[in-house]
Amino acid sequence: MGDNMKKIIYFIMFSILFVSCDKAKNNLRDGNKAFEAKRYSEAENLYRKALAIDTSYDKARYNLANTSYMQNKKDSYKNAIMYYDKALSLDSIKDNNFQASVLYNRANSNFKLALLDSSTKSNDYSQCLKNAINDYKLSLKLSPKDSSAKYNLALAMHLLKQNSNKNKTKNQDKQNQQNQSQSDNKKDNKEKQNNSSVQVKIQNKEEGDRMLEALKNNERNTLEKIKKEKDKNIRQVRTDKDW
Repeated sequence: MGDNMKKIIYFIMFSILFVSCDKAKNNLRDGNKAFEAKRYSEAENLYRKALAIDTSYDKARYNLANTSYMQNKKDSYKNAIMYYDKALSLDSIKDNNFQASVLYNRANSNFKLALLDSSTKSNDYSQCLKNAINDYKLSLKLSPKDSSAKYNLALAMHLLKQNSNKNKTKNQDKQNQQNQSQSDNKKDNKEKQNNSSVQVKIQNKEEGDRMLEALKNNERNTLEKIKKEKDKNIRQVRTDKDW
């Protein structure tokens, strides 16, 4: 009687586990269909349902990260990075190609965050580019022939170097301005003795300010155009996994 009862319990437990796994796979398949149809919110909900059934379902977590990435928002890129982090932390991942794809997509997420900050170029801009560069390099170690990773790596390194050079120029300009200010202070007494000269200098300064403002406006427009162009040039997230 006892042995028969144990067999029944084992059978029930196995059946529940089988049904749960089947539901998780169905949610994953339905999520993939929604993803392909660009219904990303629906796909995200289905992947979350799959993960609610099986928290170690790395394929669902990977696709959830891809779905967040494709929503093209700052918060969604950050969420994508978080999901890629979790996918990479799973001990069950042994496939080098899968790891390379996760690293590549995480790099793209950081790259996209950098581009969103390209107009202000704060500290986050440089840090996101550095994170992207590191992940592209790690991805290439696992998949050395990946031309897209090589392309994006070169582009990210170029932008980081460009920003570094620009910061050096800004620091030098600031130092030059300080030196100029000290020099101007010494000339104040002489300028006050010549009103006509002072008037000419004021007019030139006002004209210079107007030109500087025009240049700033033009630079902002140019930066927006460059950002859009770079955004187009980035090789996109890997979504062609056949799950």
